[in-house]
Amino acid sequence: MDLEGKHRLHGTPEQVWNALHDTVLLIRCVPGCKQIDWIGTDTLEAEIELSIGSTHRSYRGRVRIADANPHHSYKLLFGEGGHANSVTALIELEADEDHTHLHYTVDAQLDNYLARIGTPIARAIAKRIAKRFFKRLNTELASAQA
Repeated sequence: MDLEGKHRLHGTPEQVWNALHDTVLLIRCVPGCKQIDWIGTDTLEAEIELSIGSTHRSYRGRVRIADANPHHSYKLLFGEGGHANSVTALIELEADEDHTHLHYTVDAQLDNYLARIGTPIARAIAKRIAKRFFKRLNTELASAQA
């Protein structure tokens, strides 16, 4: 499943970069996030609970940051090493006066459960989660500037 999007966020690329690396802020912004901790200089461990219809799923895993170009771009690698869910996301930041445009592209290989519900439905769910995340992140960034 491929997914991409672009969001205009409050703050400079440096402020957005720092927010995207702040685990306390990420817990508040990522829908269903129960825990997220740095376990190395480039690796996070997270636990996320998602509800899809009447089904509740819990995902626990590691996210590695690769190809980091501070305040400009990086890759997020989820589920490396042959896990059923593997996701690669490219994040790019671009300055726009006192705002930042964040562009993301995602390539996801889904587990049996997510694959069974179908790519169009999985894509719609992912877009809804991303929309919620970026709305919360933008609110956090705006309040930090106030």
